[in-house]
Amino acid sequence: GVSCDTLSKSVKKVVLDELNLTGVLDIGFACKASSLSVLSLHSNNVVGSISEEIGNCKHLTHLYVSGNQISGHLPESLKQLSNLKRFDISNNNFSGEVPDISQISGLITFFAQNNQLTGEVPNLDFSHLLQFNISNNNFSGPIPDVKGRFSADSFSGNPGLCGELVSKPCPPTPPSKRKSNHSSIKRFFIYSGYAVLGLIVVLFVAFKLVSKMKPKDDKEAVETNTSRSSYKTSTTTSNESKIAVNKSEYSISSVESGVALSSLVVLTSPTGQGLRFEDLLRAPAELLGKGKHGSLYKVMLDNGVTTLAVKRIKDWSVDSEEFKRRMKRLDQTRHPSVLPSVAFYCSQQEKLLVYEYQPNGSLFRLLHGNFIVTNSTSDFDFIT
Repeated sequence: GVSCDTLSKSVKKVVLDELNLTGVLDIGFACKASSLSVLSLHSNNVVGSISEEIGNCKHLTHLYVSGNQISGHLPESLKQLSNLKRFDISNNNFSGEVPDISQISGLITFFAQNNQLTGEVPNLDFSHLLQFNISNNNFSGPIPDVKGRFSADSFSGNPGLCGELVSKPCPPTPPSKRKSNHSSIKRFFIYSGYAVLGLIVVLFVAFKLVSKMKPKDDKEAVETNTSRSSYKTSTTTSNESKIAVNKSEYSISSVESGVALSSLVVLTSPTGQGLRFEDLLRAPAELLGKGKHGSLYKVMLDNGVTTLAVKRIKDWSVDSEEFKRRMKRLDQTRHPSVLPSVAFYCSQQEKLLVYEYQPNGSLFRLLHGNFIVTNSTSDFDFIT
């Protein structure tokens, strides 16, 4: 009969077994009862097929249609019956392959014997099944591991089945083309990985070799520039010595080994307008004195029209940023007794201060008189 849920006022069960019913099975109409959980039409004369609309019976737990004349293929929508527990379609005329219903985890009964089903044995969780029978069909291929729960009788009448359970060995399975392609792709990625790794190693080694060779090349360039600078200074200063001091072998062009790592900063003094670092590099320089922080040079620009004093500072524990801040503060100072700065140069190794040249000599000379300043010893110190 038909059972209803009194609370929801909907059909719960339809059980019409052994009533010699005839007609066409209309699954779509039956599944309009959204709460339907049991549909049993066992041992009647119903024809037709199970349509895709069976997927609408979301709450269906028991489906019994055995002992009828239902035919056709089983629909793919069977996999949507996630609550299905018992499934019996035995003794009908179903054909084709059984869809994949392995995701129905609660299935405990699967009866499909005495039909015309084909393909491989359905992929089910045999460790959970309590009842299983697919005998007298046209299934083929190996019998899966049934966990010792079912005998050969559950598979009999299927000539195409093989395996230990039916005492029929299965022929060796040739490697499929898909598997072969998969192996080829896998090998390709493996070899590609090795090639990329090898390229990375080669690039790393090349980088290391270039890094080791570069300092050597820089050193050679430094020595070349220094030797050229020394030659230039010796030829220039041989004609311009006015005091008893040898012309310096150091030229402004040797600053940073001939490479300007930072620009010359020209301050607000009108003397420095248009002054470039390259002008100092090319100009002849005369050593005037030395102190513990560096040396003082007389530099002549524009064929002697402009004369500047350049202080070269070395080994002074003041970083570049602090040095720049001091120079900018000094440039803002205006006093008759303070000699204004013209420009400055700052790098990691040394620093240069550029002033207007004072022809009357230094304070040291006014205090101590004229004497020969040697390159080896001097108390002259111009940095405070």
